[in-house]
Amino acid sequence: MDWLISSIESAFFRNVSFLVGVLVAVISVLTVRATARRKQSADVIFATRNDELLRNGIRLIREEALHTNSNIRKYAKPPEAQTENAAAIRYVLNHFEYVAVGIQDGIYDEEMFKKASFSTIMEIRRHSETYITDVRSEQNRDTIYQEFCWLCERWKKAPLKSR
Repeated sequence: MDWLISSIESAFFRNVSFLVGVLVAVISVLTVRATARRKQSADVIFATRNDELLRNGIRLIREEALHTNSNIRKYAKPPEAQTENAAAIRYVLNHFEYVAVGIQDGIYDEEMFKKASFSTIMEIRRHSETYITDVRSEQNRDTIYQEFCWLCERWKKAPLKSR
């Protein structure tokens, strides 16, 4: 029994106990952070499913892309840039710009967003490419929607795998 007491009182035991405690704390923090990131992502994903403005904007972008005589670029220049349709397009692109920033900053879980929204995001990027180019040119700012484009390029290099 004396050997147990002397082992517990030793500096080695105290150091090992301290390191184990630190390791448990670090693992706990990382686990909580990962869980919080996934919860934030799920909240945004579910909220977007009920966002009527977002759904209408996505529908408009699709319609503009599918009609042969339609041109999404017109919404980048005045006076069309001030219309309700132009606002809907900006709403969609701004939403996904914010999502991309959240993914970059570790607020959102990229894998969850990729699984939930890969097709939609890539389709929006494809259909809005000319609009983004024209808005950048019109406003003389290459940074407009750059994070959204970054995310799309990243996903394009490593697309979602089919099951």
